[in-house]
Amino acid sequence: MPKKQPRNSFYFFMLDFKEEQRKKGIQYANMAEIANAAGPLWREAPQSVRVKFEAIAKEEKEKRNIPLQKFTSTGVPLSEIERQNRELQEAAEAEKQDINDLIKLKCFNKAIYWEDFYLMDVNYYCKVDSTYLIGEFAVLRFNLRDGIKEQYHKNINPGHIPTGYASDVKHGSQELGLEMPDEDPQKRTDYIHILAYIIDYLHQHNQEDRPNSQRPDMKNFPPIFTVPEKVEAVQDFIIQLCNKASEDDSLFRVYRLDTLLFTLVNGLASSKEMMLPKESLAMGHLKQDGFKYTPGLGCQHHEDLDKSTECAKSRVTRWAYSVLDLALPRTDVEPAPGKHVPHDYNIEGILQFKEQRKVRAGPSVASPSAGPSCSSTANTSLNDSTASTSFTRALRTHTPLRKPNMDFASKLRVAPEITEQDFKPITSRRTGRGRGDLAGSFNNMNISK
Repeated sequence: MPKKQPRNSFYFFMLDFKEEQRKKGIQYANMAEIANAAGPLWREAPQSVRVKFEAIAKEEKEKRNIPLQKFTSTGVPLSEIERQNRELQEAAEAEKQDINDLIKLKCFNKAIYWEDFYLMDVNYYCKVDSTYLIGEFAVLRFNLRDGIKEQYHKNINPGHIPTGYASDVKHGSQELGLEMPDEDPQKRTDYIHILAYIIDYLHQHNQEDRPNSQRPDMKNFPPIFTVPEKVEAVQDFIIQLCNKASEDDSLFRVYRLDTLLFTLVNGLASSKEMMLPKESLAMGHLKQDGFKYTPGLGCQHHEDLDKSTECAKSRVTRWAYSVLDLALPRTDVEPAPGKHVPHDYNIEGILQFKEQRKVRAGPSVASPSAGPSCSSTANTSLNDSTASTSFTRALRTHTPLRKPNMDFASKLRVAPEITEQDFKPITSRRTGRGRGDLAGSFNNMNISK
């Protein structure tokens, strides 16, 4: 026999309502009639009344050993998981709306050219429960007009290694080129000093080399952008800094870099052909990492270990170049070596690309180069398929300088006539093994009948 469902707070409200109506001489035939009569009163009941009957329902459930909520196999309430998923969805929608408001409103008067963007990357030894053991971080500031403006890079000594994680820390240090943590308290990194520098760094947002009419009112810190797989680690790093300094971590916003790139490119596009149809194309451009093996982008420590590509300073620099690489052809800003592109980059290829964009139609959505990139024109080794669609060259054919002067007919000789006199008869007697006179062979064998 199935168990009865637990009574809710409205059920006990109906019982109380039924008793009050009975005292007044009003009788109801069944619970359905009571529900119809008590429903409007329950919906209009104040919170103080509801709390009373909710407490009665809760007490009844406890008497019957009925759990108040459902749990997963690991003991996590399902309501908590639903709440977290709902908050994550709301945060993602708010993030996209915030980035959209930041970009779209400033693209009309080219104020976006002076808008500073901040990139941050971290390298961590390992993850301990929900905390990341950070060993290195870097932050970079850039905009469309000036390119990369400044960077701040710091190796971090977290000090104590959590019990049981020494092997993970050692593996992380070898893989990422990090120094092993030193447990000497005197050598531990001062997190408060790092947080103070980051706050000063963010306070410089759009306050220098910009017309006074376009300087915003600085109320909150500008958002910090990073790739999706590093969002959680960067957020945890900022929380660690704020906890050490007793600061409010809600002042910081950590957003996805691919969302920024997608919104920025479409905001700068002057035609539909120059827009990115999907946000995944922006993520693909960042993952392509066309500047990954550019020399001189990492710190000296990683350069000495031949792990420049794993350096946090190198990553944020490459991210900035990748964003500018896709956004700059849609502006009238002239690229500067070392600012918008590496020092040894082909600037003429970018200018040629921008000139061709004025006279030719953009690529189709199905084209491999749906998002035109100056790297596809200046450095064909990054993406051969993209480069081939950016510049269509006519196939070159070889034309002989002169026709060959050879008369093959004069080289041919007439075959001589052959007669029977030129061949010996095949019935001639031969000595030794081989073909010969068949009748003579039987006679020599002395076979008698």
